[in-house]
Amino acid sequence: MPSQGSISAPFLGSRVIEDISLDVLEALVRKEVLFASRWQFRQGQSAEEWSKLRQGKIEPLYESLMSKVRARKIVVPKAAYGHFACERIGNGLLINGERKDFRFDFPREAASPNRCISDLFPYGFASFMLVTAGPGVAKAAAASFAEHRYSEAFYIKGLAAEFAEAAASHCHRTIRQELGVAEDAGCRYSPGYPAFPSLVDQKKIFELLGGMRIGLEVTQTCQLVPEHSISAIVSVDSNAVLFRP
Repeated sequence: MPSQGSISAPFLGSRVIEDISLDVLEALVRKEVLFASRWQFRQGQSAEEWSKLRQGKIEPLYESLMSKVRARKIVVPKAAYGHFACERIGNGLLINGERKDFRFDFPREAASPNRCISDLFPYGFASFMLVTAGPGVAKAAAASFAEHRYSEAFYIKGLAAEFAEAAASHCHRTIRQELGVAEDAGCRYSPGYPAFPSLVDQKKIFELLGGMRIGLEVTQTCQLVPEHSISAIVSVDSNAVLFRP
């Protein structure tokens, strides 16, 4: 297996995880982000006012919505991930896929320390992931909207977005465990963000991992469908942090 030092890929190729427990993911849900940002409840309240609002309204709303999500199987998370031999070529990576090779190019910082994502894969392989909250989210939100329960549709989408992030964290943790590194080692980078700006590369990750196996599609504008889905390249290198070229 490609390796550097004590880091080596446990296998080359891709795998699918279909039985991700909501209980496992719920423990990874960032409630403060969900309540304050995705559900937009935080509107300048004092700490005391926010605590009362959480306990009196938001937490009960969350528990009620989670009961519906479980009963109706609105969120059905799945993941595909894998490890692939790679070669660094300048600011890019040449990935040896199971059926064909893929080239990814990344921008480099103009200022010191002149970082580039390709620098973060010195060990001869790269890891990728795709996760989704499933197609049930759009259907449930549309049904709520059609019945004029607009707030519920909004809350369902916000919750699904946070569960997609939780699924990505779960898959990221699986990759770290397989590679035998610390729980906080490295970083993941998704297409469309500054260090990995090319959305076209989302199609490459989809093809590399066989995204159709977990019910995903990619639109002509390189968006993942269902909406609440995430793709990423994963580095466990000690220098891997979020940065803006």
